[in-house]
Amino acid sequence: MRKLLFVAVIGLLASVVLAQTARFQSMNVKTGLWQVTTTTTMTGVPPDLQAKLAQMTPEQRAQAEAIIKSRFGGTPNTRTYKKCVTKEDVEKDPFSGRNEKCNWTVLNSSSSGMELRGASCDAGKNQGMETVVDLKIRAVDSENVEATVKGTAAGNGMTMTVNGTYTGKWLGSTCPVGAE
Repeated sequence: MRKLLFVAVIGLLASVVLAQTARFQSMNVKTGLWQVTTTTTMTGVPPDLQAKLAQMTPEQRAQAEAIIKSRFGGTPNTRTYKKCVTKEDVEKDPFSGRNEKCNWTVLNSSSSGMELRGASCDAGKNQGMETVVDLKIRAVDSENVEATVKGTAAGNGMTMTVNGTYTGKWLGSTCPVGAE
């Protein structure tokens, strides 16, 4: 799920699909170094983690449960990182040819944003769960983008959800060596 969210952030800074013509149109965003901040909240414990908890000593289980509660118990997790966005990133479909682990469908698109749905995702598939992700991306202006993501994995009597917000801020036209 985390890799899927990372790919979604790339989509924040990349092209838009025109629904009527199935052609891509670049979003009005600058290339160069961007700072991205993500805040995600997850609920539900995947079945494989639950099975591992049952095998732990009480001390290990208490430590693990604290970590799980912070990740899956509804506590927001915020991360900020820098991403180099190239002209190629902006001019191509962010969801084709990548290993995003979902089948993406464009629900709506315009020159300033798009709505996508990811289905048949790999996340949770090994645990017999079906995952669906909805992503909304908006270019506030050429130097700022926002996105929201909502996802659900359900199956085997379990339901896991993820809700997140993303903001991207353009920092400059050049990227330092070694930037993502």
